[in-house]
Amino acid sequence: MTDYEIDITTPDGAMNTFVAHPEGNGPFAPVLMFMPASGIRDELCDMARRLAGMGYLVLLPNMFYPLARVVDIDANRLFDDDYAPVRDYMMALHADCTNARAARDTGAMLTHLDTMAEAAPGPVGTVGYCMGGRLALNAIGHFPDRIRAMVSMYGGALHTDQPDSPHLLADRVTGEMYFGVAENDAYVEMAMNDRLRAHLDAVGAPYAMEIFAGCEHGFCFPKRYCYAPEADARHWQVMAELFARHLSAP
Repeated sequence: MTDYEIDITTPDGAMNTFVAHPEGNGPFAPVLMFMPASGIRDELCDMARRLAGMGYLVLLPNMFYPLARVVDIDANRLFDDDYAPVRDYMMALHADCTNARAARDTGAMLTHLDTMAEAAPGPVGTVGYCMGGRLALNAIGHFPDRIRAMVSMYGGALHTDQPDSPHLLADRVTGEMYFGVAENDAYVEMAMNDRLRAHLDAVGAPYAMEIFAGCEHGFCFPKRYCYAPEADARHWQVMAELFARHLSAP
């Protein structure tokens, strides 16, 4: 496995990005991995390496780069009273990561992929967790001709009443989308997922939505208190099959 960090030039600055891919020059089918609001922790880099080990070139960008190059927040402490200042800081970073900027950042990553000898030409995949689920849906909606497969795990703000809500782009998607939903999610109301499902059905979007019974927000992360090994294994299986169907053969 090869991993390193690069800066990708965007209209809003230099976006530091973790990169992982198998040994060798490839080319490897690219996947964009979008972080949760807690930032790029070691366990997320390990997940990028695991995905790369399946034969992909993975870009994991720091989506908070205009305000901070390093964000490492312990999500297990977000409900602790003494962690309130950190939680407030996280929410300020989250608010700065708008859908409009995320679309610009995604475009910059796609442009950068075109310069990488390790990146196979053709379709791109994307996966996101928590906030990253919103960014993944935003990405495939803005770049449907390039991004052909999307996984959103317990994504928040996928369907809102704002004019930039990512669900409004779903009718442009011709690839395949998967939404993994935690049944007991303290951050994402099930009603939002219901509205999203109704909209996707109405516009005929290609998607699947799966509710993980008994699971809480963050269940894919091994160091979270709510880690659910069987549900996590299912998410990896779904992702592997989805990307194998739509991306260039590793």
